[in-house]
Amino acid sequence: MEGASSWLQQYYHAMSCGMERLFTTGAHSDTTIIVGEKTFQCHRVILCAISPYFDAMFSSGMKESVSGIVKIEGTDSVIFESILDYIYKGSDAVNEGNAEAILKAACLLQMECLQKRCEEFICKTLTINNCFERWRLAIWHCSQHLKQQAWRFIMSNFVKISQQEYFLALEKDELISIVKEDDLNCPNEEFVIETVLKWVQHDLEVRGQLLGDIFPYLRLPLTKPQFLIDILRKYSFVKEHTECHMYIDHAKNFQLLPAHRHDSSSPVTSYRTTSSFEDVLVVISGGESPRPPYIRSKNVLAFGFNSRKWFRLAPLPYDPGIEFATCVHNNDIFVTGGGLYKSCFLRYRSKKDKWSQCRAKLKNGRRRHAMAACGNKIYVIGGYNSELDQGTKVLSSIEEFELGCSEWVEVANLVVPVSSISATATKDKVLVFGGETNDRTDTASIQCFDTQTHTTSIIAQLPLACKLTRATVCNNCSYIILYNGKIVQFDHRTDSVKVMGHIQNFDCVHYGLVHRRGCLLLLGGQRIIPGPNPVRALVDTMLLYDVRNQRVIMLNDRIPTPRLVDSCAKITIEKKFLVTEFTDSSQA
Repeated sequence: MEGASSWLQQYYHAMSCGMERLFTTGAHSDTTIIVGEKTFQCHRVILCAISPYFDAMFSSGMKESVSGIVKIEGTDSVIFESILDYIYKGSDAVNEGNAEAILKAACLLQMECLQKRCEEFICKTLTINNCFERWRLAIWHCSQHLKQQAWRFIMSNFVKISQQEYFLALEKDELISIVKEDDLNCPNEEFVIETVLKWVQHDLEVRGQLLGDIFPYLRLPLTKPQFLIDILRKYSFVKEHTECHMYIDHAKNFQLLPAHRHDSSSPVTSYRTTSSFEDVLVVISGGESPRPPYIRSKNVLAFGFNSRKWFRLAPLPYDPGIEFATCVHNNDIFVTGGGLYKSCFLRYRSKKDKWSQCRAKLKNGRRRHAMAACGNKIYVIGGYNSELDQGTKVLSSIEEFELGCSEWVEVANLVVPVSSISATATKDKVLVFGGETNDRTDTASIQCFDTQTHTTSIIAQLPLACKLTRATVCNNCSYIILYNGKIVQFDHRTDSVKVMGHIQNFDCVHYGLVHRRGCLLLLGGQRIIPGPNPVRALVDTMLLYDVRNQRVIMLNDRIPTPRLVDSCAKITIEKKFLVTEFTDSSQA
């Protein structure tokens, strides 16, 4: 190997010396290149070997290929001479003074190797003062590596950059690109918003008209409530702008409606990667065998949407058994019922990463039920109790628990008693989808429970009678996943039902479902594996369904172990609790 390396080095050295001699002496030159007032005697075969630009020129029958005279515009003779030194001598002619100019010329001449050398040099010399100009340079010349590195530098040094005078001269689209970036390193969202408003004030007459374009990207919901009041007092141009008022009102509603906060699909309600908080998907317990005797676990796992890792949270104090239900209120998770403890009532306090057993017990023990939160109250709906008489095991009962009170209250009954259901909440109504009835048949009914009047009604029908559905809320609609993979949309504004799409070869039950940023995330479950003798198998897959374009995307991410997912939830948690990673080898 050493011998091969030695003769190869000798070969390269001989070639380099020979090419340098040809350039220095002009021997055998067949092309004259004119740059500004200076001419260079070159060899088209050498130019073609390293530059597709010259190769195309001399191969296409253009006048230059006939005359042998080429005039280069857009660069000066000093820069072009440095490029020829690179071509003929292998000289590293890139320095602080000429790196950008050589990059421009290298892009023109399509010399990818020289372009990469310039990008590497420029990346190492990024500063607070030059990072934006070099980012723009990279965009103009489609230099992806430089573009990425310059952008990372801008994101990491945003606080210092925002204090530079040139920051006030940024274009609107450049400013928006910064403030909407998840990787922006900032002390808090208040700092970002104050920086944007300072930019607007710099040319208020013109930029005041751009507020409607910028405000949708500000993460107003993640600021302190007092800040939302203060910016209206402090900035009259914001107070007088109708659209700004609308976005501030949306932020206030997000903060004032804790029961529906987790329903938001807007990116402005997501924490940045540099925040001390992270949005997580929480998987609670779950069966690790598809049939009895069930292998159960008290593990509570959290998947960080930014970190793309699984972590352990505080475990359940006990296993409630199969088919319990959960809901989220004010970033806390509530658990009720289950196959082992039918009257179970647990609460996970996200601010402490701690579970507690609530004193109040369900009036009617149950499993296979649903939960929802509205206002300051949580509800359990329907379900199944095997201890009741035949024909009454499936429940119609709806119970209400007001946070801060001491007991559950039975407040209404469903029109059709159902179990194995899913439910969503919108404003002051709870929607219940499908389910199994007391005569062991499935129903297609969509039932509505009005939490204000404590009345129930059937308001629509699913495309087919179905139990074991999963449902979530996204952008004024409920999305219901049927066992066969059909995705049904229920529009809260019109009470209309529409089949949105279909996940091919789905055939899955007992999976988890949440939504994030306009996408439905499905994970785990029990799937029918087709074949001569179909079998039920647990899966560890995670897939996305984009409701905007009806695309299904299989993620590379996986659940640490294949499992039935009794329930999952989306909350936000401090990163200090996301310490212990969960892997196959870390199971208890």
